[in-house]
Amino acid sequence: MTESLNDSIKTPNDKVAMAFFRSLRWVNGVYCPQCKSYNIVNRGQQGRVRRYSCKECGSNFNDFTGTIFHKSRMPMGMMLYVLFNMDDKTITQLSEETGYSRQCISRLTHLFKEKLINNLEFYSDEDGA
Repeated sequence: MTESLNDSIKTPNDKVAMAFFRSLRWVNGVYCPQCKSYNIVNRGQQGRVRRYSCKECGSNFNDFTGTIFHKSRMPMGMMLYVLFNMDDKTITQLSEETGYSRQCISRLTHLFKEKLINNLEFYSDEDGA
């Protein structure tokens, strides 16, 4: 039996990665992405995401609603591996290591660059420099 490449790479545990994501996403508590109310009900977990309902506007949402991860099926640990290695490795290398297609890895790295890294809205100039 041969070891696949993605068995040999070190990715964060998906439960730990999801806990990390939730701690960033809901830093001030879970709120409705539609009406911004904190008056929500936890509807349990479906797969890796927690589901919620808003008592104010009635909308249903989950941990990924309104984020760049909302359509992704890739485990969060694997997405973090790509994020942390995309500057040091090529798309082909990441594709071979993870077992995901070049197209999938390319789309993910493009999203990370467009929405996170190159988005000045997320960077503040606190010291006025």
